[in-house]
Amino acid sequence: MKTEYSLEVITLTLSIILLFVAFSSIFRSKIESAEVKHEYKFINGLRGLAAIFVFVNHAPFVLINLGVKNTVFSAWGQIYPNLGSFGVQIFFCITGFLFFDKIIKSKDIDWGDFFVSRIRRVAPLYYLTSLLVFIIAASFSGFEFLNKESITTIAGLVTFNFIDNPMKIGGVSLVPLSSVTWTLVHEWRFYAVLPMVAIFYRSPYRSVIMTVAILIAAIDLGTSAVVCWAYFLSGMGAAVIHKKSITNKAIKFTFMIVAISIFIWMCGLVEVPGYGALRFALATIFFISITISNPRFLHYQFLNRLSDISYSVYLLHLPVLFLSFKLLSVFLDLAALDKVTFWAVNFMTIPIIVALSTFTFVHVEKRFMRKKREEQTNAPPVAYSEQTKAAI
Repeated sequence: MKTEYSLEVITLTLSIILLFVAFSSIFRSKIESAEVKHEYKFINGLRGLAAIFVFVNHAPFVLINLGVKNTVFSAWGQIYPNLGSFGVQIFFCITGFLFFDKIIKSKDIDWGDFFVSRIRRVAPLYYLTSLLVFIIAASFSGFEFLNKESITTIAGLVTFNFIDNPMKIGGVSLVPLSSVTWTLVHEWRFYAVLPMVAIFYRSPYRSVIMTVAILIAAIDLGTSAVVCWAYFLSGMGAAVIHKKSITNKAIKFTFMIVAISIFIWMCGLVEVPGYGALRFALATIFFISITISNPRFLHYQFLNRLSDISYSVYLLHLPVLFLSFKLLSVFLDLAALDKVTFWAVNFMTIPIIVALSTFTFVHVEKRFMRKKREEQTNAPPVAYSEQTKAAI
């Protein structure tokens, strides 16, 4: 991959981060009034950045997803999948880290309460955005969705895509609108095995069990087109390392440099397949390096704000991009769109995404989390904290 492409991606990524920061600052009081308290600031900051990495990935591919053949973008656009899959892998690592950290710290976890809290945290916004996606797709199909293909897709949406489906409503593909939701299936699967993880962790045979888990992850790494389980394991390993509380400044600085170097690599300096052994090694080293170095810049409040709205940004950015370029197609030929105009339009979607994400965070996500806390006001303390509820 050419160096100038890497510089282009770094420049665009930093510009997009600054725009997200700037516009989220406009809604500062709204976001911070509903702020979720987090135990690990560096994880919080990293979560906000990961959501932006996914946006950087999807922005260049919005034309491809819309079926537009633009030869101007066919060459340079292929470098961006690095950051998108990297952002998703960071999310998986964060999930593994946070929940295994809770297992390490808590001997008695009420798993029924845990799963209720997960449903309250993940489901409301997911179903709201799924309804939005359905309405958009149905409207473009002329509301012709009473057919097998559409009904199977609806069943998939209702079940977090546990039911395999064609991702089409009335012949309109949902890929440009909700392709990000594939990760939630794997999140739910990881939640499902956590009670067993807790039992195994305190088992006298945990070394043997861990060896088996590593072998399973290795098989996943070698056979699966989209590797997931291995990254949860990376996060769990990072949680164990974090317990060591490394304080040596030289060591922490060295690992921070390692993390920054891998980020630059992911920006296209070298082409790395989205999922595979090399990518797994780089993402794992990156996450562990962040865990050890605990960079101060990830503690800044503006990244905390981005983290709070990151789940909404993750689910809402594709519908906004889709509608924006559909509207643009009325006035311009997307097949002949130049790079400057293309990115200008993407930049203009950011305030819309931030505004919508702030609204859904305050009035949907936080409302259901708040209900859970109100129910627990007069209840005995549970073994996991608010951080567990905010793991996404």
